[in-house]
Amino acid sequence: MNGIRLCLLSVAAAACLAGRPVLAEPAADEVVAEHIAALGAALDERATAALGRIDDLGRRVLALRAYLRGSHSIAERWSWTEEQIHAYEGSAEQRDLQQEIERVRAQFIAANPGYEIWVNPQVRSLDVQLEHWNTNPSIGQAGAELLGALQAYLATPQYAQLSGAAARSAVEQFLRAHEPTPVPPLAAPGLSPHGQMRAVDFQVHQGDRIIAGPSTESIAADWDAGGWAQRLDSAVRAASQRFVGPLQHPREPWHYTFTPERVGAN
Repeated sequence: MNGIRLCLLSVAAAACLAGRPVLAEPAADEVVAEHIAALGAALDERATAALGRIDDLGRRVLALRAYLRGSHSIAERWSWTEEQIHAYEGSAEQRDLQQEIERVRAQFIAANPGYEIWVNPQVRSLDVQLEHWNTNPSIGQAGAELLGALQAYLATPQYAQLSGAAARSAVEQFLRAHEPTPVPPLAAPGLSPHGQMRAVDFQVHQGDRIIAGPSTESIAADWDAGGWAQRLDSAVRAASQRFVGPLQHPREPWHYTFTPERVGAN
């Protein structure tokens, strides 16, 4: 009788009736939080600290997934500190980027009279990235989906047979392999190329009016139907060889990666 009552009270009653072990939701959240803490502690300390600034459990486990998958490159990709941002301001690299942007802007204006493009010239700091991650609705949805999938995995017989390091390793492999829905529209805090000014988001303006901006909701209506994705890409390709893009996964027709010249390059 107690087993039936647990099934009825569980949010995963169907799984319980099928004979699969089920964790009650508070217990499942506690186990997930423990795994996040343990796996996060093994990461680069900057990623560990960033995880501690994400309050929502789903958003936190989504960020952990990204850190695990990118663990081999965190050191080189991590967003600049305030000191590094200040050092970048006025540097030759910043002037180089601005020169390339101006070339694209001039090409775009010539091809599209009455319109221009605008780029945010500021490095996207870690603080800003965390704010976006903690408030973006799509990140919230993807985090909730991943959290639900992980909780379901924790309720399987396969996981129930594991403990200690084996259980931790299994969770890590689950997170690395999972493809969240919807596709996260933001890089995990600290891993955005905007954090080292290695990416720019172009916006199409007509005077003070934004015609096509960096919003996934506007891709179909503005960038595709309006033809601005192709017009921007044509201008970028005609004016500069230093931008790679646009970003395809997730698709962002406004997002291009900047490739600085290397010292000693021909």
